[in-house]
Amino acid sequence: MRADRSTCPRCGLLINAEGRCYPGCQGPLATVRCGGCYQLNLPDAERCDGCGHELGLEPIPEPDALLCSDCGVPFSAFRAAAGLLRDCGRCGGQLVDNALLRDLLERRESYGTSAPRPPRRPEHVDVRVRYVRCPACGQPMNRKNFAGRSGIIVDICREHGTWFDRGELPQLLAFAASGGTARARQQQIEEEARSRREAEIAREAARRASAVVAASSWESRWNGRRAAVQELLELLWQITR
Repeated sequence: MRADRSTCPRCGLLINAEGRCYPGCQGPLATVRCGGCYQLNLPDAERCDGCGHELGLEPIPEPDALLCSDCGVPFSAFRAAAGLLRDCGRCGGQLVDNALLRDLLERRESYGTSAPRPPRRPEHVDVRVRYVRCPACGQPMNRKNFAGRSGIIVDICREHGTWFDRGELPQLLAFAASGGTARARQQQIEEEARSRREAEIAREAARRASAVVAASSWESRWNGRRAAVQELLELLWQITR
């Protein structure tokens, strides 16, 4: 009897859309890696579940000197024109150069516009609050809700890239394909425009208040001078009587 392709041949548990079992299982799973977004797919898939492109020749990994922050094992590095994607074969964590991540999101957003698909079913993601050190520089990475509203918490090193726990990068690509990044970008533009308008209103109010104070000060000085002139005239009138 042929085993179900959706179960791990070693432990029998269900595997996810990336062809991964749970992190502790070291069972060899047949997978196909997309040459467009570097996501793992089930062997019978015709198109990548992460970017929608037709699966063809797989990218060839390079040996990498960096170690996974969680597992301590070397990454497999995949090189693209925009940068590197480092993938941990044990836990599924990924470190993506910031330039490459922008490229992946832009292509996924473009694909979602031209060939919209229903949102993929969410996969289990470890939501425990933890702080990750950058595999490159060892500094704690900044946790951030990507795009401010995606609900996907990633860890970012400004210099060396963005860290994704297993399953987070496909979720982010799906968010981009559904128009989430475009909506977040438009919301940011509107918020910045609103902030500029509010700042301009505040500056105009301050200018008017300053003008009122200046006018009041001028009027006070004029009244003082007029009173002094009046007193001088009265004194002269008394002397000439």
